[in-house]
Amino acid sequence: LNVFGEFPTPADATTAAASSSSPSSSSSSAATQPPMLVARSSFRKHLRKVASGIDSRRTLPIAISMLLVGSSVGIVTPVMPFVVENIGLSPGQYGGVVSAFALA
Repeated sequence: LNVFGEFPTPADATTAAASSSSPSSSSSSAATQPPMLVARSSFRKHLRKVASGIDSRRTLPIAISMLLVGSSVGIVTPVMPFVVENIGLSPGQYGGVVSAFALA
């Protein structure tokens, strides 16, 4: 965790590496600091704090869309053999229909 209580990003590591490679900082060993490490206990504590709540404002639309997709698959899959038989599609054409549905 950084001083703001956030996990460092790859951009932070790049910025830190660029600033430590400057000529003025390479002369002193105090200027080159090891990467900030996080204790396992503080990591677990922060993770439990963040993961304990559910943001329903963001989760609800995803859950509803997954419910609709699952329902459409559950409805279309059992009906497709009857539709294929009535339309007279070949097995290759039926495979194309299934693939198109999967890609959609």
